[in-house]
Amino acid sequence: QLMEGMRGHRPGAPGAPRFSLRSMPAGALRALNESLGQGEVSAVVGSGNGVPGWHVQETAFAGVWRVQRDDGRGGLAEDILEADDMPSVVKEAALQANGVRLDPALLPSGVINAPAILNELRHHAGAFRPGRSAHVVNLSLLPFSPADHEGLDAVLGVGPVAILSRGFGNCRIASTRARGIWRVRYFNSMNTLILDTIEVVDLPEAARAAAEDYEDSLARMQDLLRWLREDE
Repeated sequence: QLMEGMRGHRPGAPGAPRFSLRSMPAGALRALNESLGQGEVSAVVGSGNGVPGWHVQETAFAGVWRVQRDDGRGGLAEDILEADDMPSVVKEAALQANGVRLDPALLPSGVINAPAILNELRHHAGAFRPGRSAHVVNLSLLPFSPADHEGLDAVLGVGPVAILSRGFGNCRIASTRARGIWRVRYFNSMNTLILDTIEVVDLPEAARAAAEDYEDSLARMQDLLRWLREDE
């Protein structure tokens, strides 16, 4: 069913294939878990108001995700398999954020370059529409003081989504309280910050499963299913 849905779906388009696993027998679920494995991207989505949040884990097949939510009693309220560039719970939570004024007057005294950056972000956030290309501010290239960093962080706040993409190093992606504004930080294998950016976009490219990887995953899953059938 999942592969059939993937064949007719373009990553990032509405209507991603999505299947609940809650009613799957325990033995079949264990076999599925072993077959799917784990990939390099994970995410946490906070729900607030004491409601358990979502845990998202990419499988070994890029673009195929496990999406789970605790029931608060040690079990799972939701257990979903979804195929897309990123699960809908992540996208929807980030787009709901809109709880901050991007006003340089809110910055503390002592900042130097943060007001100009905040004005730039306010301009691009005002024109933000889902699906538009990202506007990227590279803070690593700017003479940003600790006070600038602290002031900008305080105004933008912390949003509901945190994403970790692991590879040769780590890319840590976090939504802010401002709709469409993300903090995207790259760390090397020694956990040293090597690139610090802010992106105005619906979802940073570093978090998405690429379309070519999605197609490759579909082909690999077809090979796996064929192998399992031959092994029966």
